Amino acid sequence: MQNTNKKPTVCSFFSGGGLLDLGFKDDFNIIWANEFNTEAAKSYQSNIGDHIVVGNINEIAKDMSKIPNADIYIGGPPCIDFSSNGANRGEKGVNGQLTWTYFNIIKAKKPKAFVMENVAGLAQKHKGTLEKLKQSFNEVGYDVQVETLNSAEFGTPQQRKRVFIIGFRNDLGTSFEFPNGNTHFVTVKDAFKGLSSPQTIKARDKVLGDIPNHTATWTNPSPERIKDLYINPRPNQRVGLKRLDWDKPSYTLTAHIAKDGREFLHPDEDRRISVREALRLMGVPDSYIIPRGVPLNQQYTLVGNGVAYQVAKALAIAIRVQLTNVDKQIKQVSSLNGYKAKKEKAEQLSFDDLLLA
Repeated sequence: MQNTNKKPTVCSFFSGGGLLDLGFKDDFNIIWANEFNTEAAKSYQSNIGDHIVVGNINEIAKDMSKIPNADIYIGGPPCIDFSSNGANRGEKGVNGQLTWTYFNIIKAKKPKAFVMENVAGLAQKHKGTLEKLKQSFNEVGYDVQVETLNSAEFGTPQQRKRVFIIGFRNDLGTSFEFPNGNTHFVTVKDAFKGLSSPQTIKARDKVLGDIPNHTATWTNPSPERIKDLYINPRPNQRVGLKRLDWDKPSYTLTAHIAKDGREFLHPDEDRRISVREALRLMGVPDSYIIPRGVPLNQQYTLVGNGVAYQVAKALAIAIRVQLTNVDKQIKQVSSLNGYKAKKEKAEQLSFDDLLLA
């Protein structure tokens, strides 16, 4: 008898530190992942698994046999070329072109389903690219659904809008339905509960901290610089100086926090928020710990580039539930294989049977 509890498999692309994968790992078996950034990959390996391959996906994709087959492919191609705060070069940019690399991999490997994540700008200024992607996925056999989700509506203490493109292969006979959020927002105060002031370190110290990843350099900017800009504002020098509000969700965290923390100041203390505080604003459990060997700027970058944990988890559960809904797929399984099952026999089909169909 087959094990009906066997988890469907996942391959992960543009994996970063694994924040998207963290939401999927309980419901899926992640068998392979790829990331270009070696520092982010160290955190992935420490928190998600040893299956990550470090390398250029364009080079890897030249030989598709190097990429395992899996039930689901998940990934968020680098977003800077679609971001209103980034390069904004669209699909013609070096990073923007990776969106089509991901498409070509899915086209060649034909997973049962896929997830593609990107910034809200893909559905706004670069809507033409989004429509082209949808049409292209339709042409290679996928039913595609697109939604912009705000992480704050899923219990993350951050207003973070991201576009999700989710496709189910046409022969599954079903369309993906996005999970619904709610209007009960979690605040910065909720997120930082139980955290004392961070341990002070030097910028290049590789220290985990008494509370893992909860350290502060008190630079970029310094407390003196912050006070000076508030007391003596000068033209163009207060641009980007923003302080979190205890009683609201955070505004969107970006990877820019790695370079200059002026936009992400603690609600009370004159400092950039710590990496642990940033992780909490992404909804990430404290069990996720970035290794001490990862440089501080790279720690901030992998958080700013990540997917909010509660959104990733909600999507993972929705995909698993919808793909395991036997009743919706029995007719499709029968027509694909000429399988002449009676109703009582069909009701015994497991998710594994469907995936093997």
